[in-house]
Amino acid sequence: MKISTVAFTSALAIGLAMGFTAAPTTPSLAMDPHKVSGKIESVKREGRRVMINGKEYSISGSRTNVCIGGKCDEDRAKLKAGMSCEGETSSKKKGMEFKKVSCK
Repeated sequence: MKISTVAFTSALAIGLAMGFTAAPTTPSLAMDPHKVSGKIESVKREGRRVMINGKEYSISGSRTNVCIGGKCDEDRAKLKAGMSCEGETSSKKKGMEFKKVSCK
């Protein structure tokens, strides 16, 4: 046996004896959607970009579900500054694109 194989199996045996498992017990942080809530400070490019809490988020016409006043599948152009919103960002594009956004 190679030395690296012996070292790996020894480390694995010690880890299993101490209670460590190969499967993670908590979901990955990269898979968790990021929650955002706050008031829209500004709207750019007919709702394609909104500023909330000093960060600019993009809103896709096809990938983002926009709800306004409890009514979903609304047009992003209806978003206005001053609306109170909460939503989830996707893990793509460094978490700066909404998957779902709900505003009042």
